[in-house]
Amino acid sequence: MARSPRGPEPARITLPRNPASVAAARRFIHARAAAWSFPDPAGEQLVLIGSELVTNAVLHARTELTLTLELRDDRVRISVKDRSRAPATLRHYRADALTGRGLGVVAALSDSWGVSAAADGKVVWAELTANHRRAAAAPRPPDLRGAPSAPADGVPGARRVRFPGVPVDGYLELQAHNDALFRELELVSIELEAGGDAGTPSPLGDLVDLLYRRFRGQRDSYRDVVAAALARGEATVELETTASPDSAGAARSYLELLEQADELCRAGLLLTPEPPAHVKALRRWFVEQMAAQLLDGAAPAEPGRAG
Repeated sequence: MARSPRGPEPARITLPRNPASVAAARRFIHARAAAWSFPDPAGEQLVLIGSELVTNAVLHARTELTLTLELRDDRVRISVKDRSRAPATLRHYRADALTGRGLGVVAALSDSWGVSAAADGKVVWAELTANHRRAAAAPRPPDLRGAPSAPADGVPGARRVRFPGVPVDGYLELQAHNDALFRELELVSIELEAGGDAGTPSPLGDLVDLLYRRFRGQRDSYRDVVAAALARGEATVELETTASPDSAGAARSYLELLEQADELCRAGLLLTPEPPAHVKALRRWFVEQMAAQLLDGAAPAEPGRAG
């Protein structure tokens, strides 16, 4: 192989916007790391970083992408170029979150990472040294760009709903699970739209139709508020919203679909892990509190004290 003064020539592969590109990227990175004698555990971390970069591009860029590996001395730079100018967003979870976290994984496992502009899109890159041994970085300061969604004060019959004493750690686990679940359902949706549904179990296809395509546009309006509470070191936070009584029925339908998704996670039809019992309980508490306050005029109650 021809070598530059500082290392071999960059290795590069062009991939389509397809869920199968994630597996192809992992094989490519693993083979190149072995060829360059890039040692473990850094080699495995490199594979994980690359698969997250490619997954992020498949989900959000929606264009063809190019994966590039560059070895310089004992450092590898891995980058993914796409043809979208949409910004890459880092979301913040607990450092020990078990679900896929996209750029959160990249930030935690790499020595450095960033986003560079390209003439026809952008490049998201990360660098890792051969002696890198970090298992997970401490959470970085929360990204507070963007304000929470405005409450629906103009909706006829709208009422304010309060959620007191929400555990910050529990909410972050719930948030991470929902993000991972919808991330996986979006990959399934892309495959279905491409006509690759021949072997897809019907319960999974139904879930994509009923859960992902119906609720994907909803924004987590509490994300920034909880992130700010985490940054302040608070154990609990009070959340609130404004909704009409009709919202209680939609919230119950959403919960039922999430519980159906739990069954698919448990059966192995989804790769996202089934959420732990305390996360399921917190999720149900949100819905029960909304229904109680909107339909029965009940006073707000903290988790574990609703009755």
